Amino acid sequence: MASARKVALVTGAGVRVGAAVARHLAAHGYRVVAHYRSHRPRGFAAALRADLAAPDGPDALARAFRAAGFTRLDLLVNGAAGFDERPLEATDAAAWDAQLDLNARAPLLLTRALLPLLRRARGSVVNVVDVGGGLVAWRGFAAYCASKAALARLTECLALELAPAVRVNGVAPGTVLWPERYPAARRRELEARIPLGRAGTPGDVAAAVRFLAEAPYVTGALLPVDGGRHLSGRGGG
Repeated sequence: MASARKVALVTGAGVRVGAAVARHLAAHGYRVVAHYRSHRPRGFAAALRADLAAPDGPDALARAFRAAGFTRLDLLVNGAAGFDERPLEATDAAAWDAQLDLNARAPLLLTRALLPLLRRARGSVVNVVDVGGGLVAWRGFAAYCASKAALARLTECLALELAPAVRVNGVAPGTVLWPERYPAARRRELEARIPLGRAGTPGDVAAAVRFLAEAPYVTGALLPVDGGRHLSGRGGG
């Protein structure tokens, strides 16, 4: 019965990695509620629009989730994010706040808003962090890396605070989907830093998310999905 199936809410499910995670979970038996801001996803149990960067955005999404008739939540995937390459000279208060608001504050507030449902289902949270910030520093991405470093520490803090009822983990993708603006030369240069010798795919991240969601004795983990890229140290995104 549909009511007995596990329910997953995936933020940022309209595009890129978030869309791949949502499709993967749906293909493996989850009823997926797909959050989006601009690009409405199709083919899921529900699609809910919210601006998670707004102070009341996470609470609004939680209310919409309940209003859509969902009374359980087995998995929350915090995948919505902004990716802003910006040197220090161009980083003002607005640019800093934009990265922290969406990439770190929103996962915190959304987890808080949905915590009763997660506790009732003894569910889990998977945060989509990044190699950049989560594991290593990148030149020219100070605000972005700071936001992902905050999300990595948040993952660990919530794992401690919400145990044993709710598990909280994170994935740290590396090069799995190129920004469209990256020229071929930059792509080759970045691929050369990957020990496995190639870029990954959004499907690699999706499989890691499902692994963490279904690993009952794993909490507080940050799983790199980067072909070993973080072992190469500092550099650009």
